[in-house]
Parts: sequence; C-alpha cells; structure tokens
Amino acid sequence: MNVMSGGGAETLLLTRILRQARARRDTSDILGFAAMFGAGSTRGITQAQAAQLAGVSRRWYNSLESGRPKNYSDGFLQRIRAVLALDDDEWAIVYRIARGRAPDATPAGPVNQLLPPALLALVEQSKTWGIYLSDHRWDVLAWNEKIQEYFPWMGSGLNVVEWMLTWPEARAQLINWQSDWALPTIAALRVNAEQWPNDKRLREVIEAVRLDPTARKLWNAPDLPAVTHPASSSPRRLYLPRQEDKEFAIRIVALTPMERPSCRLIAITPAELVSTG
Repeated sequence: MNVMSGGGAETLLLTRILRQARARRDTSDILGFAAMFGAGSTRGITQAQAAQLAGVSRRWYNSLESGRPKNYSDGFLQRIRAVLALDDDEWAIVYRIARGRAPDATPAGPVNQLLPPALLALVEQSKTWGIYLSDHRWDVLAWNEKIQEYFPWMGSGLNVVEWMLTWPEARAQLINWQSDWALPTIAALRVNAEQWPNDKRLREVIEAVRLDPTARKLWNAPDLPAVTHPASSSPRRLYLPRQEDKEFAIRIVALTPMERPSCRLIAITPAELVSTG
C-alpha cells in the first residue's frame, strides 16, 4: 500500500528533502548528463531532468515531490534515490512517507556468501583495474573501490542486469546501449535461464527485466548474439562520472573462478592497453 502518512508535516518534509537533493546535485556526477541535456551549470537539476533520468513523466515525479498519494513502486523510488543521491537517512524518510513503511534491509554482503577468503581478497584489494564478482543471477558478491569509478552504484545491492537493462541511467551512460550492451546481456540471461530453470532468484531477476517495456521488446529480438559472455577483443564505450561528455573505451575481461564455477569475475580495463596491431 502506498500512502502519504502523517498529514501535512510529513508531506512538507518529503518535499523539502527532494527539493534540497535536486538543488545540491552535481551534474558532473550524473553519468551521461551532458550528452542528454547539453553542457551547463553543474549544480542542481530540474524536475524535468530528474523525471527523465528516472524514466518517468515530469507529472509523475512532481506527484512524489509534492507529496501526493500514488502507487509508487519500489523500483521507481530506488531510481529516484540514485538520481538524487539520497543518503541513507533521507532515503529512509522518503520511502517511509511514500510507501507507509520502512524500506527493506540492504541485501547481505559478500561475507555472508561464504566466498573463499583468497578470492574475496583478490577482488577487494585489487588496485589497478575495476573488478567485481557476481553469481549466475548477476547479484554482486564482491567488488573493489576502482569499479565504483565506473559504476558508482556498485555495492549498493543492485543487480547488474537489472541496472543495465531497466535503468534510464544505464542507457545514458552506456554508449550504443542496445547493440553493445543490452542485446549481449539478454542473450546471456536467456542462457542462464535455461541452465538454472528452477532458480527462484534468477526468475525474479528475469521478471524484473521483462517488466520494463524496452527490455521486453528486446527479449525475443531476432539478432541476439550467439556469444553470451563479454568479448575482450571488442571495446565498448561509456561515460564516466565528472568527465562531462567525454567518451571512454573499455574492454571487459570475464573469468570463471574454478572454486565457484557458477560465478563470474569481471575486470574493466582501458581499451588502449591492448594492441590489436
């Protein structure tokens, strides 16, 4: 149930938090912002920009900021949290007022995943390249600080393919999103669905992806690639935080830890490190 509990005082509190968050938002921290809206002031975003980044209409976003009772989904509120960079206290208040209850606890961290200590240390202590470890559901199990320079949301509990396939932020950050990122990811997701047909969590991820209209159209695309893992020989391009509209080329190196064969260790390397001559 979605309610605006507590009357006028609660509504004013929610409005104040969201307006202040918009006003202080540094646009250089928003991936692909300059490419979407053009160069301009780096301080503050408008309601229209917040709505577009969250993938909703301005009217729908305005309803939330104005404190009007609506059927606000968890996914929408999570996107607003990311777009406005709400801290934990702000998020707890906004969610409670909008949904009428406290937000769910953050998913368990990698320590609870019983990863081999050496594998965990390899990921977390690597300094040169961005590295993360995910399971066959694309839930993130471990990550290092460097990967957050590419993807600031890493480690927040978001699922990799849900972010990549359903978040407007991903479509802004990842250049040639459909051909270079979305279609290969959907192909891999479909292969894993066949390999683990009884995995409840994997089915939840697939359902979340297929709820998105754009991703759902691509699910049965006739041109899905045959390769279901990132090819390190093929660079991909993206925008990075605080780099305005500059494009960066990277290579994705995907490895399988023999101790955890259902997992994937992903390393993000600059494309220019590899010579193709």
